[in-house]
Amino acid sequence: MDIALFLSAVTTIFVMADPFGNIPLFLGLTGGLSGTERRYVITKASVVATVILFVFAVIGQPAMSLLGISLDALSIAGGILLLLIALDMLMSTGLHAKRTDGGRGPDIVEEEPDAVAITPMATPLIVGPGVMTATIVFMNRAGSLTDQLLVLVAILIAMLGSWIIVVNSDLLYSVLRRDGTRVLTKVMGILLAAIATGMVLGGLQHAFPALVH
Repeated sequence: MDIALFLSAVTTIFVMADPFGNIPLFLGLTGGLSGTERRYVITKASVVATVILFVFAVIGQPAMSLLGISLDALSIAGGILLLLIALDMLMSTGLHAKRTDGGRGPDIVEEEPDAVAITPMATPLIVGPGVMTATIVFMNRAGSLTDQLLVLVAILIAMLGSWIIVVNSDLLYSVLRRDGTRVLTKVMGILLAAIATGMVLGGLQHAFPALVH
């Protein structure tokens, strides 16, 4: 049982979901809804996001084998992708997929309350390309069925934690305000950058053993 892998998976997936950074955006997308309707839409988005990650966790490894993609290559590529997203979280340049036009969100929600639950809330806001890639990497790192089950549990815990935060977005935003959510996003970005760097270095060390010496 690889506890380190489990903890890394929980941390990475939770950070990538960026629940604190999504609070202002989710409030904008559900601005025309009542509290009960908002919680329903956010819950639906979280469930869909979890299902997406489970699908990627199950079919990711066979798909890699079919396409001839090595774990080292995926680790390096995934680490670079996560690093770019982390840098975007730190620099707030709006490059990664979690940015969308929040100004039109309330109008869309007023017409179709469920319209934003899957897109853009479930994907790419909660689950973007980086989370999907990281999930496949963690499943490939799992050396046994028990470790693979731990990764699935890690996905569930990370998504549950994210849901608890965003479903209480009204309360949290009233306390944190915009500056508070920005600070938390920066902290998450630093943590994600460290995780991403470790993924790249790990892939390079396995692909090029001479680098270790």
